[in-house]
Amino acid sequence: MNHIFRLAVAPLIYPFKAVLRALPASVSAPIAFEARSFVGRLFARPLKLDSSRPNYLNLGAADDHFENYVAMDFFSGNAGYGADLRYPLLIDNSVFEGIFTEHTLEHLTYGEVARVLAECLRILKPSGRIRIIVPDLSLFAENYVKKNDAWFRAWEQAALEPRGRRMISHMEALSFVTQEYGHRSAWDMDTMEKFLARAGFIDIRKCAPREGADAQLLRDKEDRDRTMVSLYVEARKPTPELAGSQFALQQT
Repeated sequence: MNHIFRLAVAPLIYPFKAVLRALPASVSAPIAFEARSFVGRLFARPLKLDSSRPNYLNLGAADDHFENYVAMDFFSGNAGYGADLRYPLLIDNSVFEGIFTEHTLEHLTYGEVARVLAECLRILKPSGRIRIIVPDLSLFAENYVKKNDAWFRAWEQAALEPRGRRMISHMEALSFVTQEYGHRSAWDMDTMEKFLARAGFIDIRKCAPREGADAQLLRDKEDRDRTMVSLYVEARKPTPELAGSQFALQQT
């Protein structure tokens, strides 16, 4: 949140918070979110990059800041560059060598993800790669069908117990991954591959944790509650020549 932003909103913060405190959280939280988005976008400026060095983007960075990376997140003091991913990014075309995003896209609807992936394709350099990590619902579904008590017990120890919770049934785990913590879309490899292909990406493949074509994109968290439930996918932006030939094939 930059200095101008703070000066602009400071007189409004306390009365606004007083109104929000009088409302149920289910009402006040969306209002606060949309207000922050509106003001953030109002004062947002185009991203400026140093083209003399490699540039990578961490989409949904939270507190993670890596060398040669722009740490993009929702408008807050921790974000290196604030943005609302539901709206077009104020970034030039073809400026990033790669994009990394971990456990972010599931917080968007499918329509919003489609638009984000189109934006990612636009701001990547030709042959640049995107690395996406999201919860893999198919892992939960497969183990649910198998009634795999051992797998769900391991997940409970990794994901729930550190939060002071215990699982009543296996269905609670599926509810957790699809509905809690602001999750708005669910993913498996088939779904992610189709979304990436529709956006225009090629060479789409499933990866293992910390394995991929660009070492600079291997920024995965290695916590057990991430690695045991996550889908790891990489894809590449085609060169103009290849994109043109693909378009010509589609027209024949």
